[in-house]
Amino acid sequence: MCSPQLVGRARERRQMRTAADPGHLVLVAGAAGSGKSRLVHELHEATDTTVLTGHCPPRAEPFPLAPVIEALRDAPIPGGLSPLCGALRPLIPEHGDRLPGPLPPATALADDRHRTYRALTELLDALGPTVLVLEDVQWIDPSTRDLLHYLTPRLPAALSLVLTYRPEELPRSFPVAALAAHAPSSTTHHEITLDPLTPDDLLALAQDLLDPAPVTPEDAHRLHAWTGGQPLAAVETLRHLAARPPTEPAVPAAPPVPTPLRDWWLHHLRTVDRDTRRLLRAAAVLDTPSHEDHLAHVADLTPSRAEKALARACRRGLLHTTDPATLTIATPLLRQVCYTALARDKRRRLHRAALTVLAEAADPDHARLARHSREAGLLDAWTDHAERAADLALDHGEDTTAVTLLRDALTRQSLPARRRCELALKLGRAALTGISAEHTVDLLRDVLTTPGLSPAERGELRMELGLLLLNQAAQGRTARGELVRATAELSTRPDLAARAMCALAVPRDTSDSVDTHRRWMEQAVAAADRSRDPAVGQIVAVNHATLLAQIGDPGAWRIALPDPGPAHAHPTPDTLARRREFARASLNLADAAVMLGHYDRADDHLDHATHWSVAADAPYVQESAHTLRLVLDWVRGKWPGLAEETERNLRSPRLAHLHGVTAELTVVRAGLALAQGDPATAQTLLARVQPDPETAPRPTPDHTVPVRALAAGLLARLATAQGDHAAAWEQVEGLVSLVASKGIWVWAADLVPGMEALLASGRRAVAQDLRARFRAGLRDAHAPAAEAALTRFEAAIARHRGHLDRALHLYAEAETSYRAMSRPYDAAQAREAAASTHLARPDRQGAASAGVAGLRAALSEYAELGAAWDSARVRRALRAQGVVAAPGTGRGRRDQRLSPRESEIATLAAQGRTNREIAALLHLSPRTVETHVANALAKLGLRSRRDLSDPAPPSAT
Repeated sequence: MCSPQLVGRARERRQMRTAADPGHLVLVAGAAGSGKSRLVHELHEATDTTVLTGHCPPRAEPFPLAPVIEALRDAPIPGGLSPLCGALRPLIPEHGDRLPGPLPPATALADDRHRTYRALTELLDALGPTVLVLEDVQWIDPSTRDLLHYLTPRLPAALSLVLTYRPEELPRSFPVAALAAHAPSSTTHHEITLDPLTPDDLLALAQDLLDPAPVTPEDAHRLHAWTGGQPLAAVETLRHLAARPPTEPAVPAAPPVPTPLRDWWLHHLRTVDRDTRRLLRAAAVLDTPSHEDHLAHVADLTPSRAEKALARACRRGLLHTTDPATLTIATPLLRQVCYTALARDKRRRLHRAALTVLAEAADPDHARLARHSREAGLLDAWTDHAERAADLALDHGEDTTAVTLLRDALTRQSLPARRRCELALKLGRAALTGISAEHTVDLLRDVLTTPGLSPAERGELRMELGLLLLNQAAQGRTARGELVRATAELSTRPDLAARAMCALAVPRDTSDSVDTHRRWMEQAVAAADRSRDPAVGQIVAVNHATLLAQIGDPGAWRIALPDPGPAHAHPTPDTLARRREFARASLNLADAAVMLGHYDRADDHLDHATHWSVAADAPYVQESAHTLRLVLDWVRGKWPGLAEETERNLRSPRLAHLHGVTAELTVVRAGLALAQGDPATAQTLLARVQPDPETAPRPTPDHTVPVRALAAGLLARLATAQGDHAAAWEQVEGLVSLVASKGIWVWAADLVPGMEALLASGRRAVAQDLRARFRAGLRDAHAPAAEAALTRFEAAIARHRGHLDRALHLYAEAETSYRAMSRPYDAAQAREAAASTHLARPDRQGAASAGVAGLRAALSEYAELGAAWDSARVRRALRAQGVVAAPGTGRGRRDQRLSPRESEIATLAAQGRTNREIAALLHLSPRTVETHVANALAKLGLRSRRDLSDPAPPSAT
């Protein structure tokens, strides 16, 4: 069980290596598993000097001189020893042929010991330069102890002595450090104490043992918290983790305990007395820092026995004090070993004792009582305490804690139907701010089948189910059905019916028209008024603002939202409820503002959403807000590091069940991949958001229309670049029909690339009809993004009709709008389109120069953004005008033997791209790319594209 790499011990390693020189006394102190033996092993690597090692066995009746005899077993016995060394024949008979003859029996035991000590001293002196290592001297036998007292003052000049020990187990009769005071004056003395490893040390160790898996500082901190920095525990844990699949976290929060490590700990614990073991078991069951009286009670020890056992446990580092009267088990790993070693009946008995003592507190921790009740087999008490703990958590805004408690309580198989329904309702409400609702959705569906439920009870359960399906599970169409049924079942509960109705009022991807959504909102307002419950009115007001914002109605920003109260005031349950609603409103309005193009307003609402919600208790709000900020970075052209950040979030297991969040991240990553020249990756990513209905798994998430529209628009751009205008329109056709049927045209901004494809497909009449409906749909809305997109669409229609002046005016207007919103990528596209329009009118003086200037300006913006795909398209347009623009590869100066195009293609080939990928990126045919690659290889004198390499490192940008 030794580490392959000695980390965190540089100073100790230097000290130990000095022991290879004659005349040193080195004392190495460290707790069990601290790496004393591993450090001593350095002596074998540091010198050719003879190193003799012996171990003190942990026996109640130890063998006399056992470690010295073990060390001398492999010693090179020299010749010329005095007859005195014959006294060693009985101790090391394997060297009998090299030792002098046996001595006559001594007249007294003391004389025999004296002769033996003298003989051993002579033999050690005769060995020449030697290091004698005695390990674990806390278990030293009396004879070896007396030998050390005799040997140390007479330490041979060529001998170095190294002693390792556990200070917490050292007997008071043998103060090892006192030996240094009796050593000869010529002896150099070192004391080495091995402390636990730091997180930085563990990071280096984990990187060594888990290579090639990536290890982060967070992994190292988790390992440190689990093991306490004990080297043995860290090494064995890491070796076990190295065999796990690479898809799992490098170091989980609670790693498994490898069998060798578990058995080592159990063997180590057998060396402690019975009362101390009972205290450790009590601490393992209590599992949190506990008062010493509670530990004594659970361990069933009298105060005097408990006091002595606590002192021993602390001295041996098995328990740590967290304040003067509170203690906890040393590490979570040790707690796990102690707890899992308990027999089932003993474990239950200890949990009952813990339940009894903890329940006596004036304000008991019901979450702890629930756990102890469950483990003690007291099922009704478990349910009651879990519910009370969840209620308290909800009152304090700790929704995630409440969800955990209620989920656990609902796993009880024998739970009565009535209690099951009550707990499920509370779980549904608490889970609305969480990030994983699948388990709760299944559970609510199961509870809905319970016979004997009243219509109101069934309606409330169904409403909570519908809200979870709508938000976390992204199952909008299924959610709508549940919510509609819930409104009928809740006819006698206007407070709950209002919640279901206002949820139906928020536009989704169902075929309901905007007028239908408005009618649901009118019914929700009326039901809230009948309920006379201010909290219900606040919920309805939030959804009313959300409805108006989603359809671009400026009235959304004027609706009064719930008052979150003073930031630093101690919140009451009512204040916490208002804060939840205010945070929800802020998130919804930020989402709408991003879609509409009100980015400064989105920033403000995101700040409010994150400020008034806590990450641990409202992770859905926090994760959604973080993702919206990444979407803002995408539209604003803040791309450096954005791809890495989106990929990191997409890999996060926390977001695996937040389908709406992962869809937004996926589309952002796909947009970046396309712009930066990787259309194949973009298409793969977009297929996750817009899956093939024939092959997609069921049920597929019903992503929001704006997210699907962005994905469809990107796919339409890809199809257009490939010359397939019919496919480009097909990508957006279904969503255009949905937008038209609902009458929410502010959702159509990202569908314009597919709508423009109608013109190239010879369907100008359809395009003009869409333009008219689009314009009418925005009449009363304030949606800068949709208005700019519509202007761009109108410019494309004007150009197609030959109204080039009109087209140029509209493209300029669209560009100005995009720049006012801080959307540089879209502004550059509008400028590129205007430049192409200039080039389409060669009869006008200066048109060609204006077109080339516009293309150069667009190319400069694309290059600054890193939009390689778009840059390649513009360079191709410039070449058609006889203008050669240097490839914007971001690399150093190209090889002068190659043409600009050859250099560009060689660079992409060196990155591992195929001819087809390069062709898609640069808007060339694969055959043309193949020719350029062959020319580049010939000019560079290379045999294969595998021999290509980038001629210069990436620039700082």
